[in-house]
Amino acid sequence: MTDASSSRANDNPYLRLNVRPFINCASVRTIHGGSLMRPEVKAAMARAGGQFVNIYELMEEAGKRIGELMGCEFGIVTPGSAAAVCLGTAGAVAGNDPERISRLPLTEGMRNKVLMPKGHRFSYDHAIRMVGTTIHEFASREELVKMLEDPTVAMICVYGLVEPNGPVQFEDMVALAKAKNVPIMVDAASEHIERPSPWLVRGADMVIYSGGKFLQAPQVTGLLLGKEKIIRAAWANASPHQGIGRPMKVSKEDIIGVVTALEYWTTERDHPGERKQWADDLDTIARKVTAVPGVEAKVRAPSGGVKVPRLVISWDRSKVNQAGLDIRQRLLDGEPRIMLDDMEATDRSVVVDPFNMVKGEAAVVGDALARALSAKPIAVAAAAPAVKVGGSWDVTIDFGDGPATHRLELTQADAKLGGRHKTKFFDSEVSGTVAGDRITVSALHRYEGCRLGYRFEGTVKDGSMSGDVVLGTGGEAHQGPVNLAQYGKTTFSAKRVAG
Repeated sequence: MTDASSSRANDNPYLRLNVRPFINCASVRTIHGGSLMRPEVKAAMARAGGQFVNIYELMEEAGKRIGELMGCEFGIVTPGSAAAVCLGTAGAVAGNDPERISRLPLTEGMRNKVLMPKGHRFSYDHAIRMVGTTIHEFASREELVKMLEDPTVAMICVYGLVEPNGPVQFEDMVALAKAKNVPIMVDAASEHIERPSPWLVRGADMVIYSGGKFLQAPQVTGLLLGKEKIIRAAWANASPHQGIGRPMKVSKEDIIGVVTALEYWTTERDHPGERKQWADDLDTIARKVTAVPGVEAKVRAPSGGVKVPRLVISWDRSKVNQAGLDIRQRLLDGEPRIMLDDMEATDRSVVVDPFNMVKGEAAVVGDALARALSAKPIAVAAAAPAVKVGGSWDVTIDFGDGPATHRLELTQADAKLGGRHKTKFFDSEVSGTVAGDRITVSALHRYEGCRLGYRFEGTVKDGSMSGDVVLGTGGEAHQGPVNLAQYGKTTFSAKRVAG
């Protein structure tokens, strides 16, 4: 390391750990750090960190203030929005009854079924099931009416972003649920906060927002807002109470940070100025990238609960012979490092989200994109398949705490692979390719609201196969390569099954 780079690393806590920061053009995803806290928030948290208070007293008064700011009855700060999902579920199942609270996640004899519209399952519904509930999907109004006859139904959960495309209108769900005294919780974690929440106006009992996304509060925080009775029940299940939510601790500084962010959001924040800055930044990037022959750029207007426009950059593959993920990787490998969203990249486009860019970064992003789009694609020689891999293979995967045995049953047509991947619990189709003696085989297995991803990458020799397997999981709408590699990789070996 040179003297200059050493000095830079000493000034930057990330570089001291050999982690390169990036310009964030990929919205407010947790894996990319959410958003940057407002200066007012950081200052209030620093002041809060110099004194002690009783958390019960603080949350009581903070809950009232949150209600005033958001035009609702009550609210609590949670350690992230997934924790809010869990605590809202616990409130619906156990209420504020200490006996039931202490038994969770053992829910025998309690209301322990959660209903969801078909198409609303997400990666985070584990936060619902960890309370001791089971999730049951309904695909029509008639199915919902029948399910609500069951006295063990604890609540209905709705994923806000996909509600317009759901099988039952929200107002219909509200009417049917209220008749049975069943609360409705809406996960709006990825939406902009509005006062009052449109979900509460439409009849929800609880709504969840992220603190660390558009609100720019501490990244580890969430908000659970709504009807006072059930929000207080959720609070009874939360830390520092010694129930299922005890591991979900929220600090005095975080509570103050969220309240400060809400006060700033509702009274001082320049929302029109932010929208103008987003438009100017996207215009700057568009002008730079469209100077590259064959490249177009169009602004996609915001819709629903997301209020930020995005720039869709697309190209003619006869002039720019690179896929979107290739462009994304070039920017991620460059200097400065730039993060684009992996889930929205296509064979001929990428998307830029301006929310997290700071002053001056738009020009840097535009120049980097223009260079990447102008670059020659990295040549990869296509090797003809040199091995035959059709048939059954016993696969051993090293998971650290011991091996797991899977089965690959492969079919081969020239370089194309198909077949099945069988685990202890799952059996799903695979797709893949053979190039020379190298194979790539991918499988997605659905479990509850997730798709579990396996991507085998290895070599074949003398009836044996070995290499790495990339592991991950993603929801129905979140199956990009980042999520499908979130558990990292481990090694595998395989032997062809005789016969």
